[in-house]
Amino acid sequence: NRRIVDHPYILYVGQRGGYKNFERLVRAFASSDRLVSDFSLVAFGGGTFSKEERELFVSLNLKSDHCHQISGGDELLGQLYRNAACFVYPSLYEGFGLPPLEAMSLDCPVISSNTSSMPEVIGDAADFFDPASVESILAAIENVVYSPSRSQDLVDRGRRRVKLFTWKRCAEKTLEAYRQCL
Repeated sequence: NRRIVDHPYILYVGQRGGYKNFERLVRAFASSDRLVSDFSLVAFGGGTFSKEERELFVSLNLKSDHCHQISGGDELLGQLYRNAACFVYPSLYEGFGLPPLEAMSLDCPVISSNTSSMPEVIGDAADFFDPASVESILAAIENVVYSPSRSQDLVDRGRRRVKLFTWKRCAEKTLEAYRQCL
């Protein structure tokens, strides 16, 4: 079971445009010499980096080994979650947000924006930040990746939280809703 990325990394999953707020995550990462020295930023999915993204990396003095784009199936994604220092979900808006639950189910500490449904979905199993603030994103990341005890606390909280979102529970709640309607 070889490592996909040899350097410790911070994981981002999914599309990167617009409201997904990937650019602010990159700016937060690049603003910390310590993070850039100690970690890589790995983006899973979303296609290869665009010309604009590559230009952003150059403008922020990020070298090619600082940011990686990786594509693949669920097995590869699972390996990335399991080996990441943390998973960051910087989205400005989400209807539900499955990736944080995926991360929790694979013992990956979660750091998330504090907007829309995210606090309700994630509960106390993440460190939250203001997604409009590069400084807030940076502080949340550093708070987790440089604190083994905080990181482990989030893993433990995530294990408990993800148990609330099983298919069996979903079916029971749906049946309960139908009964109330009848």
